[in-house]
Amino acid sequence: MPELRFTIPEALDEKIEAATPEYLDRKGFLCLLIDQALDKPLTLGVQSAAGTPSTSNSSLPKSKNTVTHTKEGRNKGKKTASYPPEFEAFWKAYQRLPEKASKQSKPLALMAWEEVVEEHGAEQLIRAAELQLEVQHRELQAERAFTVTLPDCFRWLRDGCFIALLEGHTPAQAETKPSWML
Repeated sequence: MPELRFTIPEALDEKIEAATPEYLDRKGFLCLLIDQALDKPLTLGVQSAAGTPSTSNSSLPKSKNTVTHTKEGRNKGKKTASYPPEFEAFWKAYQRLPEKASKQSKPLALMAWEEVVEEHGAEQLIRAAELQLEVQHRELQAERAFTVTLPDCFRWLRDGCFIALLEGHTPAQAETKPSWML
């Protein structure tokens, strides 16, 4: 992933800090804003009916699964979110995984879910998360007690990490110790 470095003016930095939801880190929030902005026409600076430049983004369409915040601050105020029940079941299954990235973004995961659920179906994605849980438990119970740490749910979906689980691979033979370990 390319790295971009830039300086943010202090006044804008304060606005970003106040608007960043508690469930997203700063980088995730900025990436989400950029991603959403690239999908919409630029409307900032459009003349309002009164003839003054408008910097409101009220003309931008809202996502069907929006999270709303009050203006009282980042950690204050009521937050509401609407998630499909199938996604909630998948999210709970993924969150039960013992070895995964510590930072999880549910809104980003929902965006990735909406992209892959059409092709694979909700039941298959939930089953993939449950199979991943079984794999991790089996690996942690094995003698070596090691399993791979999974990425955050968003990347797991976006990168198709679940596809191999849906293909039904089975090992050719049970794991045995090599002769040099005996």
